[in-house]
Amino acid sequence: MDNYLILLHESNNMPQLSPEEMQAVIRRYKAWGQRLHESGSFLGSNKLEASGRVLRGDSGKVRITDGPFAETKDVLGGYFLVQAESYEKAVELCRDSPHLDFGAVEIRRVEVV
Repeated sequence: MDNYLILLHESNNMPQLSPEEMQAVIRRYKAWGQRLHESGSFLGSNKLEASGRVLRGDSGKVRITDGPFAETKDVLGGYFLVQAESYEKAVELCRDSPHLDFGAVEIRRVEVV
């Protein structure tokens, strides 16, 4: 079995949700995470902070900037690490992700180096 990284991309144009609606969304995420656990595929997950640091090589020096920036249209909000037999199986694990209502789900196979 291979490991797959499920990247949760969020749009900066998220709808304004009432506290009750937000709690309902959180319950959906928890239920989806529970299904991943029960399937035996779940390896780990975390929500990412909105800001971080970006390092770039620049003529032999490392340039460090804050980022990503709020004015970007798409931010990486979190990730799940799962185990699956194929891309197709990893896609099936994500088909009912509540995140699809708010952004994109990207799946990448993790290459062992």
